[in-house]
Amino acid sequence: MDNKENTRNKIISVASKLFITKGYEETRISDIINGLDGLTKGAIYHYFESKEDIFNSVVSEIGSKNIQIFEEIKRDKSLLGAEKLIKIVKSSFDNKNMEAITRMSPNLLDNPKLLSAFIIEIRDITIPRYIQPIINEGIADGSIRTKYPNETAEMIAVLLNLWLNPLIWQNEQIKVSNKMEVINMMLEKFGVKLFDEELISKMED
Repeated sequence: MDNKENTRNKIISVASKLFITKGYEETRISDIINGLDGLTKGAIYHYFESKEDIFNSVVSEIGSKNIQIFEEIKRDKSLLGAEKLIKIVKSSFDNKNMEAITRMSPNLLDNPKLLSAFIIEIRDITIPRYIQPIINEGIADGSIRTKYPNETAEMIAVLLNLWLNPLIWQNEQIKVSNKMEVINMMLEKFGVKLFDEELISKMED
């Protein structure tokens, strides 16, 4: 790894710890500089345009680890389509990387750029690369029942990534566990129960 890449990774590492401990809003560029030995503000702006740019790189780094997990599940020949879908959802909620993103992130409604990037990622990556192919597998193996695979994939993605997202519904009184129950009821027609009792109970705590 060259010096330039090493410096960039060091900035991401320091910023990541600060975003997790202090949160995005409370972290200043000066805090990141203080965590870097001898690096100046100008040097940081040589690698990143803004704090938001650093944050996007941190999330991208964490997200790449989640992608590895999703890819392994997608390639698992021992699972039916519905089982893959359930396993991907469960891995997302059990994943420490996702917990880190939730702790460090600002409210997406207050940050339209981040919200836009998040929705584009769902539309351009999550749905076509994972949810749609797995639903098509489920239809082929009989574990998922729907005449509208593309629409079903979009609905599931919206429900999971937006309706259940604590970065959008902050301070909401409705329990996440209740939303999970409603999603299970909605998807029952397709032969899929995304959330088991163990995960629902965990969300009630």
